[in-house]
Amino acid sequence: MSEQYSSSRRKFIQGAGLIGGTSLLSSPQAFSNGSSGSNTAKNLIFLVADGMGVGSLALANHWKLRHYGEPLEWMQLLEKNNVHRSLQDTASASSPVTDSAAAGSAWGSGERVNNGCINYSIQGDALVPLMQYAKQAGKSTGLVSTCRITHATPASFAANVLDRDLEATIANQYLEREVDLLMGGGLEYFITEGRNLCSEFKRRGYSFVTDQVGLSNLTDTRRILGLFADSHLPYAIDRKNDSAFAQIPSLATMFKAALHPLSENENGFVLQVEAGRIDHAGHANDPAAILHELLEFDNCIPIALDFLKSNPDTLVIVTTDHGTGGCQLNGVGKRYNGSGSALDRINNFRGSFESIERIYKKTGKFSRVHFNSICDLGITKAQELEIVEKMLAGSDYMTSVIADAIAAELYQETGVGWTSHDHTSELVELAAVGRGAEHFPNLLKNYEVNGIVRNILRI
Repeated sequence: MSEQYSSSRRKFIQGAGLIGGTSLLSSPQAFSNGSSGSNTAKNLIFLVADGMGVGSLALANHWKLRHYGEPLEWMQLLEKNNVHRSLQDTASASSPVTDSAAAGSAWGSGERVNNGCINYSIQGDALVPLMQYAKQAGKSTGLVSTCRITHATPASFAANVLDRDLEATIANQYLEREVDLLMGGGLEYFITEGRNLCSEFKRRGYSFVTDQVGLSNLTDTRRILGLFADSHLPYAIDRKNDSAFAQIPSLATMFKAALHPLSENENGFVLQVEAGRIDHAGHANDPAAILHELLEFDNCIPIALDFLKSNPDTLVIVTTDHGTGGCQLNGVGKRYNGSGSALDRINNFRGSFESIERIYKKTGKFSRVHFNSICDLGITKAQELEIVEKMLAGSDYMTSVIADAIAAELYQETGVGWTSHDHTSELVELAAVGRGAEHFPNLLKNYEVNGIVRNILRI
């Protein structure tokens, strides 16, 4: 047993008042023999707002307060007496600034690993992912994401690869390890040259769907493979405003669709639900995209709480793996009294920066008129030429050329500023509610989550 995993188990046992013999540290089964069933959870719902720093959380909360007169569901959750809140250190084995592969692996395996790999120790040994333990205990398993379902965070609960970019290998491992439910993007990694994994999933008894209608009309929900885009799902703001994406389900829709089949297993389930594109919007320094991604994620919290109300033997975790971009709503105007109206200007955005780049890649054209119809920000001819030049050189969500070209205008108009296009080392939020939530300490390291969860689930 690793020193890191032992540490997280020890914290749980201390919290339960069970320190006495070292034999209690040997396995979850040994621990469960001496503990109360009231601490045991049957189900785990693990909600991940990937790349969400406290600045972006505050931005979305201020926006919702201004437009709906109430705080985010996340803020309302934290006001409940039975919720346990932790501040989480997100470092990896190789850096104070983690990537999603290492951050997810800390949760998934109970060890800190090097950036870029999924569930491999720094010595190169494969580590057992959380969902493998769940399967051994007879539980169902599910992964839901707005990213490719083979992306780092969902993969960290179920796969082992030395390089996170081996997404076709991850897809194959999902099949081999029989993850019961998969919903998100990433079709391109299931249909590769010489192999159609979708057909293989169907032969294994999975129902395969590719759009909202197919998901709604499912009759056999015992096992589901839902792939709704070749790569990542479009941003929430684009799905809202572009009819071409009308058949792509929202994160909340996928979450609801996942709960029913998974909950039919009398042994329970482990489900990870990831709003993965919060991270991408942070990389792109896109204020409208990150706002709408956070609002979409927030819609998942009451779904989880409703399920918990009917199924009290459930542990719900709401958290993030790291911050991205250093997003902050800043002071605007005299005595900062213009910050609210600046934030309101995000309402004028009718698409993400990615949607503009997508049209450029499709048509080879970019115009200030079209840009202003999406973002309602005037740009100069020089900025137009700069954007086109950089688009010709190629870009992705990691380095949005639009945000770089109009950074000053964005800040002036919206009050939203960024520190970089990269991940940050900031401490991040974790909220736990339900069975066993009291065992989460006020401050914890990311790898400690695994041991606490496994002890509560007895796996």
